[in-house]
Amino acid sequence: HIHNNIFQFMVESKGGKFDEISTIDEAIAAWKPIFEKYNLTKRGLLGEGYEFDGDAYDRFIRQGPERFIQRDSELRHFLQALPKSSRKVIFTNAPESSACEILQLLGVEDLFEAVLGTHFLNNEVCKPERAAFEKVLQYLNMRDNPEEICYFEDSFKNLIAGKELGFATVFVTSATLSNEGRTKSELDQFDAVVERKVGMELKESFPRLFDA
Repeated sequence: HIHNNIFQFMVESKGGKFDEISTIDEAIAAWKPIFEKYNLTKRGLLGEGYEFDGDAYDRFIRQGPERFIQRDSELRHFLQALPKSSRKVIFTNAPESSACEILQLLGVEDLFEAVLGTHFLNNEVCKPERAAFEKVLQYLNMRDNPEEICYFEDSFKNLIAGKELGFATVFVTSATLSNEGRTKSELDQFDAVVERKVGMELKESFPRLFDA
Protein backbone atom coordinates (compact mmCIF):
# COMPACT_ATOMS: atom_id res chain seq x y z
CA HIS A 1 0.00 0.00 0.00
CA ILE A 2 2.80 2.40 0.90
CA HIS A 3 4.71 1.56 -2.26
CA ASN A 4 1.60 2.22 -4.34
CA ASN A 5 1.23 5.58 -2.58
CA ILE A 6 4.88 6.39 -3.34
CA PHE A 7 4.37 5.72 -7.04
CA GLN A 8 1.16 7.79 -7.06
CA PHE A 9 2.97 10.64 -5.30
CA MET A 10 5.66 10.59 -7.96
CA VAL A 11 3.04 10.76 -10.71
CA GLU A 12 1.01 13.54 -9.10
CA SER A 13 3.97 15.73 -8.11
CA LYS A 14 4.84 18.52 -10.51
CA GLY A 15 7.97 20.45 -11.30
CA GLY A 16 11.59 19.57 -11.94
CA LYS A 17 12.40 15.89 -12.35
CA PHE A 18 8.84 14.88 -11.50
CA ASP A 19 7.74 16.24 -14.88
CA GLU A 20 9.52 13.27 -16.45
CA ILE A 21 7.05 10.91 -14.74
CA SER A 22 3.45 10.65 -15.93
CA THR A 23 2.54 6.99 -15.32
CA ILE A 24 2.84 4.44 -12.52
CA ASP A 25 5.16 2.31 -14.67
CA GLU A 26 7.47 5.30 -15.19
CA ALA A 27 7.41 5.97 -11.44
CA ILE A 28 8.36 2.36 -10.66
CA ALA A 29 11.17 2.43 -13.22
CA ALA A 30 12.57 5.64 -11.67
CA TRP A 31 12.08 4.38 -8.11
CA LYS A 32 13.85 1.01 -8.32
CA PRO A 33 17.46 2.23 -8.81
CA ILE A 34 16.89 5.02 -6.28
CA PHE A 35 15.74 2.60 -3.58
CA GLU A 36 18.57 0.17 -4.34
CA LYS A 37 21.09 2.98 -3.93
CA TYR A 38 19.68 4.77 -0.87
CA ASN A 39 17.56 2.07 0.91
CA LEU A 40 14.99 4.78 1.70
CA THR A 41 12.80 6.37 -0.95
CA LYS A 42 12.45 9.83 0.57
CA ARG A 43 16.17 10.22 1.10
CA GLY A 44 16.84 8.85 -2.37
CA LEU A 45 14.45 11.19 -4.14
CA LEU A 46 15.97 14.18 -2.36
CA GLY A 47 19.47 12.90 -3.06
CA GLU A 48 18.70 12.57 -6.76
CA GLY A 49 17.40 16.11 -7.08
CA TYR A 50 13.64 15.69 -6.79
CA GLU A 51 12.12 18.70 -5.02
CA PHE A 52 9.11 18.30 -2.72
CA ASP A 53 7.84 18.99 0.79
CA GLY A 54 9.02 16.17 3.05
CA ASP A 55 6.13 16.41 5.50
CA ALA A 56 3.55 16.37 2.70
CA TYR A 57 5.31 13.30 1.28
CA ASP A 58 5.13 11.47 4.62
CA ARG A 59 1.42 12.27 5.04
CA PHE A 60 0.62 11.15 1.49
CA ILE A 61 2.45 7.83 1.40
CA ARG A 62 1.51 6.69 4.92
CA GLN A 63 -2.18 7.51 4.81
CA GLY A 64 -4.69 4.82 5.68
CA PRO A 65 -3.01 2.43 8.16
CA GLU A 66 -6.37 1.92 9.90
CA ARG A 67 -7.52 0.03 6.79
CA PHE A 68 -4.97 -2.71 7.46
CA ILE A 69 -4.05 -2.66 11.15
CA GLN A 70 -6.18 -3.36 14.20
CA ARG A 71 -5.72 -4.04 17.89
CA ASP A 72 -3.66 -7.19 18.47
CA SER A 73 -4.18 -8.77 21.89
CA GLU A 74 -1.84 -11.68 21.06
CA LEU A 75 1.03 -9.30 20.30
CA ARG A 76 0.37 -7.43 23.53
CA HIS A 77 0.40 -10.70 25.47
CA PHE A 78 3.73 -11.66 23.89
CA LEU A 79 5.36 -8.32 24.72
CA GLN A 80 4.12 -8.44 28.31
CA ALA A 81 5.44 -12.01 28.68
CA LEU A 82 9.02 -10.87 28.06
CA PRO A 83 11.17 -10.21 31.14
CA LYS A 84 10.21 -6.98 32.90
CA SER A 85 13.84 -5.89 32.71
CA SER A 86 13.93 -6.02 28.91
CA ARG A 87 13.88 -2.67 27.11
CA LYS A 88 11.64 -2.53 24.06
CA VAL A 89 12.50 -0.04 21.31
CA ILE A 90 11.21 0.45 17.78
CA PHE A 91 13.96 1.06 15.20
CA THR A 92 12.44 2.00 11.85
CA ASN A 93 13.17 3.74 8.57
CA ALA A 94 9.73 5.33 8.86
CA PRO A 95 8.89 8.66 10.50
CA GLU A 96 8.29 8.36 14.24
CA SER A 97 4.77 9.76 13.85
CA SER A 98 3.80 6.98 11.46
CA ALA A 99 5.29 4.26 13.65
CA CYS A 100 3.51 5.63 16.73
CA GLU A 101 0.19 5.69 14.88
CA ILE A 102 0.63 2.02 13.98
CA LEU A 103 1.60 1.09 17.55
CA GLN A 104 -1.55 2.86 18.76
CA LEU A 105 -3.69 0.90 16.29
CA LEU A 106 -2.07 -2.33 17.50
CA GLY A 107 -2.72 -1.33 21.10
CA VAL A 108 0.90 -1.69 22.24
CA GLU A 109 2.36 1.83 22.16
CA ASP A 110 2.62 2.02 25.95
CA LEU A 111 4.90 -1.05 26.03
CA PHE A 112 7.78 0.59 24.15
CA GLU A 113 10.41 2.87 25.63
CA ALA A 114 11.07 4.79 22.43
CA VAL A 115 10.54 4.97 18.69
CA LEU A 116 13.73 5.69 16.75
CA GLY A 117 12.92 6.67 13.17
CA THR A 118 13.82 9.18 10.50
CA HIS A 119 13.87 12.15 12.88
CA PHE A 120 16.22 10.33 15.25
CA LEU A 121 18.43 9.45 12.28
CA ASN A 122 18.28 13.05 10.97
CA ASN A 123 17.18 11.72 7.57
CA GLU A 124 20.88 11.14 6.92
CA VAL A 125 21.27 7.40 7.40
CA CYS A 126 18.93 4.41 7.54
CA LYS A 127 18.90 0.65 7.89
CA PRO A 128 20.87 -1.37 6.81
CA GLU A 129 23.70 1.20 7.04
CA ARG A 130 26.06 0.56 9.94
CA ALA A 131 25.98 4.22 10.98
CA ALA A 132 22.25 3.94 11.66
CA PHE A 133 22.79 0.93 13.92
CA GLU A 134 25.64 2.73 15.68
CA LYS A 135 23.31 5.59 16.56
CA VAL A 136 20.84 3.14 18.09
CA LEU A 137 23.59 1.36 20.04
CA GLN A 138 24.71 4.72 21.38
CA TYR A 139 21.15 5.57 22.44
CA LEU A 140 20.81 2.22 24.20
CA ASN A 141 24.31 2.48 25.68
CA MET A 142 24.94 -1.03 24.34
CA ARG A 143 28.05 -0.60 22.20
CA ASP A 144 30.04 -2.93 24.44
CA ASN A 145 27.41 -5.69 24.68
CA PRO A 146 25.41 -5.88 21.45
CA GLU A 147 24.91 -9.61 22.00
CA GLU A 148 22.28 -8.69 24.60
CA ILE A 149 20.07 -7.20 21.87
CA CYS A 150 17.40 -9.28 20.14
CA TYR A 151 16.54 -7.73 16.80
CA PHE A 152 13.27 -8.48 14.94
CA GLU A 153 13.04 -7.75 11.20
CA ASP A 154 11.12 -8.64 8.04
CA SER A 155 13.97 -7.39 5.82
CA PHE A 156 16.77 -9.87 5.13
CA LYS A 157 19.41 -7.22 4.42
CA ASN A 158 18.50 -5.27 7.55
CA LEU A 159 18.62 -8.36 9.75
CA ILE A 160 21.98 -9.42 8.31
CA ALA A 161 23.32 -5.99 9.29
CA GLY A 162 22.21 -6.60 12.88
CA LYS A 163 23.61 -10.12 12.91
CA GLU A 164 27.00 -8.82 11.77
CA LEU A 165 26.99 -6.51 14.80
CA GLY A 166 26.41 -9.46 17.12
CA PHE A 167 22.66 -9.16 17.76
CA ALA A 168 20.43 -12.14 18.34
CA THR A 169 18.13 -12.18 15.33
CA VAL A 170 14.50 -13.09 14.62
CA PHE A 171 13.26 -13.02 11.04
CA VAL A 172 9.56 -12.35 10.43
CA THR A 173 8.60 -13.68 7.00
CA SER A 174 6.69 -11.43 4.63
CA ALA A 175 6.63 -10.49 0.96
CA THR A 176 9.84 -8.53 1.64
CA LEU A 177 11.83 -11.78 1.49
CA SER A 178 11.05 -12.49 -2.16
CA ASN A 179 11.12 -8.78 -3.02
CA GLU A 180 14.76 -8.73 -1.87
CA GLY A 181 15.51 -11.78 -4.01
CA ARG A 182 16.05 -14.09 -1.02
CA THR A 183 14.71 -17.54 -0.21
CA LYS A 184 13.67 -19.33 2.98
CA SER A 185 16.69 -21.62 2.63
CA GLU A 186 18.86 -18.64 3.66
CA LEU A 187 17.09 -18.11 6.97
CA ASP A 188 18.77 -20.88 8.95
CA GLN A 189 21.53 -18.48 10.00
CA PHE A 190 19.13 -16.53 12.23
CA ASP A 191 18.25 -17.48 15.81
CA ALA A 192 14.55 -17.85 15.02
CA VAL A 193 12.08 -17.50 12.15
CA VAL A 194 8.37 -16.78 12.54
CA GLU A 195 5.70 -16.79 9.86
CA ARG A 196 4.31 -13.30 9.32
CA LYS A 197 3.34 -12.71 12.98
CA VAL A 198 5.31 -12.62 16.23
CA GLY A 199 3.78 -14.52 19.14
CA MET A 200 4.23 -16.92 22.00
CA GLU A 201 5.54 -19.69 19.72
CA LEU A 202 8.94 -18.10 20.28
CA LYS A 203 8.92 -19.37 23.84
CA GLU A 204 9.49 -22.83 22.43
CA SER A 205 11.69 -22.05 19.42
CA PHE A 206 13.79 -19.34 21.09
CA PRO A 207 13.51 -19.78 24.89
CA ARG A 208 16.58 -17.62 25.57
CA LEU A 209 14.48 -14.61 24.69
CA PHE A 210 12.43 -15.15 27.85
CA ASP A 211 15.45 -15.58 30.12
CA ALA A 212 15.74 -12.56 32.42
